[in-house]
Amino acid sequence: MLKKLLLFLALSASTVLAYDPTSVPNNRIGVHILDPNEIHEAAKLVNSSGGDWGYVTIPIRSNDRDRDKWLKFFQDSRKLHIIPLIRLATFPDGGTWVEPTATDLVDFANFLNDMPWPTRNRYIVLFNEPNHSNEWGGVVNPYAYADILSAARSIFKDRSVDFFLLSAALDTSVPNSPTSMEAQRFYRFIPNWAAAIDGVSVHVYPDSRAGILSYTKEPLGQKPMFMTEVGWVGQPDTYPATLKNIWTEDTIVAITPFLLQAGAGDFAKFSLINSPAYSGLMSLPKIAGSPLLSNLTLAPYSPPPRLGGGYNAGRGISRWIELLNNWFNKQNQLMVGSVTINIEIADTEETRQHGLSGRSSLPANSGKLFVFPQPARHSFWMRDMNFPLDFVWIRSNRVIQLSSSVPATQPPVTLTPDQPVDQVLEVNTGFIEKYGIKVGDAVQRR
Repeated sequence: MLKKLLLFLALSASTVLAYDPTSVPNNRIGVHILDPNEIHEAAKLVNSSGGDWGYVTIPIRSNDRDRDKWLKFFQDSRKLHIIPLIRLATFPDGGTWVEPTATDLVDFANFLNDMPWPTRNRYIVLFNEPNHSNEWGGVVNPYAYADILSAARSIFKDRSVDFFLLSAALDTSVPNSPTSMEAQRFYRFIPNWAAAIDGVSVHVYPDSRAGILSYTKEPLGQKPMFMTEVGWVGQPDTYPATLKNIWTEDTIVAITPFLLQAGAGDFAKFSLINSPAYSGLMSLPKIAGSPLLSNLTLAPYSPPPRLGGGYNAGRGISRWIELLNNWFNKQNQLMVGSVTINIEIADTEETRQHGLSGRSSLPANSGKLFVFPQPARHSFWMRDMNFPLDFVWIRSNRVIQLSSSVPATQPPVTLTPDQPVDQVLEVNTGFIEKYGIKVGDAVQRR
C-alpha cells in the first residue's frame, strides 16, 4: 500500500504542467526593452493606473549569459511585479544573426533553469523572425526551425515543466524572395509546429504592409497569443483606442510595444520615451494581474536517519519519494561489466532534474541511474555539485560512451553524449578506471 501511495505521489508531481495564463486575472500591458537595467522604467509604465504584474519582453544573447546581471534582472522582476518574456537570440556575424543549434538550446535551458523566475510559468520565445534570412544565418530554412522547435520542447521541459514555450514571431510584411518567405507559406513547411509550443508570439506593425490585423492571417488556433513586438513609426497615441476596439481577443495574453527607449539608429523611430504614445499608455486604465507565483523557497526537510545522507534540504517531496522508493525496493543493484553496485534510481522528470545536486557525497560502490522513456542525446550538467563524477552512458543495456572525472566547477560543466542513450549512470570519479569499465560492457539491473 505504501509503495502504491509513493508511486501515485511521484506521478502526480511529474505531471504538473505550465498553466494557462488566460485562466487568471491578467494585466496584458507590457513593453519591449533591450537591457535588463531598463526594468525599473518599464515597471513604471506597465504597472501604472491600477496595473500590476505587467509584462516585459527582453532578448538574451547566447554570448551574454552573465549570471550576476541576469540574476539581478529576475530578482528585480519579482520585486517590481514584472512577468518576463525571455526571447532567445544568438549574436550578429557579418550582417546576419548566427543560426542557433541544439547546443545553444541546452546552454540556454541550463542557464535559465537556474534563475529565480517570479512566476510559475517561465516564458521563452524561441528566437526571432526565422522567415527572414538575416535572422537565421543568411538563409530561410523552415525545416531547420522545425528541428529547433522539436529539440526545444525536449530540452526545456526535461529541466522544468514550468517552461512555457512560445514560437518565434514571423515577419508578416516580407514576400517570397531569395531572402525571405511569406509567413503563411513558412508555417506550411512546419505541419506539426503547434505541437511543440505552448503559445504563439506575433509581431504587429499597423503601418506596415501587413497591417493592424496581420496576426489574424496566421494559423494560430486557440493557443495563447503574445504580441511581443507592436508599434507605429513615431509612436502616435493610438494604443488606447486600438486596445479597446481592435486587439480584443480573449487569447491575447500580452501586448509589449517595441520599444521602451532607443538611442540613435534604426530603432529610434519606435522609441516610446518622449512620444505621444507613452503618456497614453501610462494613463490607460489597467487591471491588477494575479499570476501563479513561483515557489522560490521550499521548507527544509530532514529524512529518517536510517535512509542515510545525501538529502538536499529544500528539494521537497519528490526527493523524499525517491529515497523511500529506493529503500523499499531491495533489488536496486546494477551490474556493469563485472562489478555490481547499489544504485538510486531517477526515472521521473523531477527526480532526473534533481539528480545529485546539493549532495555532499555518494557512498562508495554506489551510483545514481537515470532512466529515460525514449533514447535521446540527453544533456547533463553539474549544477550545485559538490564532488566530481564519472558518467557511464548506456543504451539497450550496453555501455556506449564514458566520461571520466567530470569536475564540480562554476560555471557548471555541461555534457551531451555523442549518440542517443536511454540510461545514464553517475558514479564517484575513479570508478571507470578502478573497475576497468569499457564501451561494449553489458549492463544489467539486479
